[in-house]
Amino acid sequence: MTSAYNNLDVERIRHLFLYILFLSLPFSIAGDHFAIFGLYFCSLYLFIKKREQWEHTPMIYGMAVLISGAILSSLLSDKPMVSFSYFRNFWRLGLPFLVFFSLKKRDHQRFIYILMFVSSIVGIYATLQFFTGLDYFRSESLRNEYIPSGKTWQAVGFFSHHLTYGGVSLLLFTLFVPSVMDRDLPWKRRLLFVVASICNLLGVLFSMGRSIWLGLIAGLGIIFLLKLKLKGYIAILILLSIGFGIYSQVSDDSKRWFYRETTIGRRIGSFTAKANIDRLLMWKATLNAIRDNPILGFGPKRAELLQPYYDKIAKKEKHTFQHPASVGVHNIYLQNWIDFGIVGLIGYLAWWLILIGEIIHVLKKYPDNRDNTKSLLTGICAGLIAIMIAGIFENNFRDGEVQTVILTLMGLSLALMYKIKTNPTGNQFT
Repeated sequence: MTSAYNNLDVERIRHLFLYILFLSLPFSIAGDHFAIFGLYFCSLYLFIKKREQWEHTPMIYGMAVLISGAILSSLLSDKPMVSFSYFRNFWRLGLPFLVFFSLKKRDHQRFIYILMFVSSIVGIYATLQFFTGLDYFRSESLRNEYIPSGKTWQAVGFFSHHLTYGGVSLLLFTLFVPSVMDRDLPWKRRLLFVVASICNLLGVLFSMGRSIWLGLIAGLGIIFLLKLKLKGYIAILILLSIGFGIYSQVSDDSKRWFYRETTIGRRIGSFTAKANIDRLLMWKATLNAIRDNPILGFGPKRAELLQPYYDKIAKKEKHTFQHPASVGVHNIYLQNWIDFGIVGLIGYLAWWLILIGEIIHVLKKYPDNRDNTKSLLTGICAGLIAIMIAGIFENNFRDGEVQTVILTLMGLSLALMYKIKTNPTGNQFT
């Protein structure tokens, strides 16, 4: 028994859990959880056996400040034990380091191909779902919430909410697109990235998430900024000019038909203050609460303290909120501030911005690689910025499926930067 235990190849087992993680990301939170638990146990074993060692990662300082803010706000909240019960939601925060440890000296490409294949299948399914209402793999209660808009449905894939699927698709789309533009890749490999990008783009579009669409625009802007040269910018300006020219020639009747009779057109037309009054008043109520509690907020899981601010706004504005305060304020930054205080918010922002700054530094400092390591790193940078923009309008980092993809890509970025720094020619790991 002892001999079998000593001969156990934990590295291979950890690799298997990593496969399960990348396989599950586009559709299964249960698979994600199983894989993360496995990665925790394997990595802990390897650290105990001194077969794994810590690598310095600056973003951990931001994470530490976030958790410190959450602890401080919980200690001083009106119900500390209730607030501290929220901390079980932090269990995934070690995932970036688990992915980093697993991938820093191993081939990452096979995991990218798995992610491309599975997300493409889900993207095709979600597209059919949008046009036909196809929904075979979700519970009856979720199917009953699946209300068509006109003759189409919101694409949700296998998830419970359209913004969950939209957030996952946005992160994967931005991950894949820069490799499409990578001329150093063989055309067959680039074609695979083209297919995966298109399938995930359809998921982004058909999720009908307006915040996701804004994130898409921001993500593409970052990709173009980091990848294109002068000729590319000129080409985009020409295409935009042609597009605006064509739009200006479309008749007013056709425009009215598009914005009134098509699902996407109606959704675009809802980018107005009047159409988003519920969210605007939600933010107003939250800001009023923050003014009264600017340092500590209310502490985690104390949404009932925010509800009176909702009620006061509702009475003053004669408005009925679609959701109570317990659902969340649909802005990840205001949500973190009211839950974790100003220290927690600063930590959250520092965590993301430190990592994004480090990625941009590596992209600028090191020469182009002969594989697509830098293209993937560019995609992760764009995706993180895109999801930050989307987070202005939703609590996306609190969404377990979206959070898992974010943390996985953060870990992948740490591994890619490690490979670029230790192997600038870029041909050792492919």
